[in-house]
Amino acid sequence: MDRTKMFPMVKGVLVLAIIALCSGLLLGIFNIITYVDPLQSAYDRFAADTGKSFSEMTDAEGKDYENGSIIYYAVSDDGLTQAFLSEGKGGKFGSVQMYVYVTEGKIEKLVVGENSENYWSYFEGSTFYEQFLGKDIATLNALDADNVTSATRTSEAIKNAIDVVTQYYKEKLAGGTK
Repeated sequence: MDRTKMFPMVKGVLVLAIIALCSGLLLGIFNIITYVDPLQSAYDRFAADTGKSFSEMTDAEGKDYENGSIIYYAVSDDGLTQAFLSEGKGGKFGSVQMYVYVTEGKIEKLVVGENSENYWSYFEGSTFYEQFLGKDIATLNALDADNVTSATRTSEAIKNAIDVVTQYYKEKLAGGTK
């Protein structure tokens, strides 16, 4: 191959390599600056929702069930509240994450997490969440709960998220073990 043709080709390859290297470095720096630790985010959310501190997660992370999974589980530092981040399958547009808080074996609070559903207006003014609050989690069958009319699949995903918490609780925590 002629050197006069080879030099521009090598020069082009080097320029492209430098551009790729610089782009990769900039993306890496941007990732470092904007990274949000999901575990720390869960701690922060648990604390914001309950007013309590949580400093240690258990080994429940990623526990899968047929209708969803437990993403994180933690016990408050005072040992009174158990916090779960669960995900229920079956929504119209995917899974629904739920923050479920249990105090003294009863569901104290439910908070919707990340999801792609768009039927939340149907839940306003409904008593959907009230049918779970104050219920003994060891005996609760979330799947028997009523759905919200016109948001059946979203309701099912929420019930599935709560149900995986009850399943995990019955398997691992009922009887006072942590």
